[in-house]
Amino acid sequence: MSAQETLQGFNAGAARVALTGAVRTAAVGTPIVAIDDKYDTEVHTNLGYLSPDGVEISFDEEKQEYIPWQEASAIRVDITQATVGVKITLWESGVGQLANFLGVPQSEIEDLAGGGKGFWQQSLPEFEHVQLSLDMVDKKKLQRVTFLDAQISERGALVLKKDEIFGLELTYTTFPAGHEYSGTEPEAVGNTARWQFNEDWTKAGEISSSTDGVEALAVSTSTLPQGTVGTEYSATLAATGGTAPYAWSVTAGDLPAGLALAADGTVSGTPTAAGEATVTVRVTDKNALFASKALTVTVVNP
Repeated sequence: MSAQETLQGFNAGAARVALTGAVRTAAVGTPIVAIDDKYDTEVHTNLGYLSPDGVEISFDEEKQEYIPWQEASAIRVDITQATVGVKITLWESGVGQLANFLGVPQSEIEDLAGGGKGFWQQSLPEFEHVQLSLDMVDKKKLQRVTFLDAQISERGALVLKKDEIFGLELTYTTFPAGHEYSGTEPEAVGNTARWQFNEDWTKAGEISSSTDGVEALAVSTSTLPQGTVGTEYSATLAATGGTAPYAWSVTAGDLPAGLALAADGTVSGTPTAAGEATVTVRVTDKNALFASKALTVTVVNP
């Protein structure tokens, strides 16, 4: 069995699951929506329900290998061309969505005499360039990626049958942003996508577990008091949820020299050296539920 030291540094709190999300389109050149801002429904069109397959972001790359005359294998490999594709299957197939899938401009949709809609499908599709925004949500964690210039480049078959939902399978190819962003997002020009993550996403030190009917266990302590070299130190960690009694431990990192964490959540001792240390503490309740959080302890000289 591997030594325990080889497992230190692993953090389940950094794992993410795309529980839900949404895909929206807007005109190329539209200002990028900040991670904490809401979309303008007059500007951004939500593509609606997607199939359970979610969104697939693929990378088609070409590589150049450099093999010296004296060698039989490469000593360097460079990516010389990269294309990013975004594949989705729409489960909302309104007239506008279907026209977009077939490469028919929205302006070509006609009002029919009976109150419906109609359009002519051309021999060759016309796909416009759009800004494509993808939100991935894992509870309170949000990742937002905005592809600055995207165009439909591949379509799946239209399957019409009794035991399968009518879906529109689309693949968008993305391109570097052009002059359309010069006035709204000058930093975007020449780039392909903007990735953003909210504060909860970046809190990789926090994880928790729960069972039905029990409030999720969580470490409620957010900060630890500052310590002083040569002066007795004492602080008590706190938790909420789960079922008492709780047991505490350190799962990653080391407390400052002279300090220790007791099973009851008390951090105590006499610091022997100044410095700053970050540790991941774990609380486990009666039912073996657990939660962890990264905390920093600072020790200063007297």
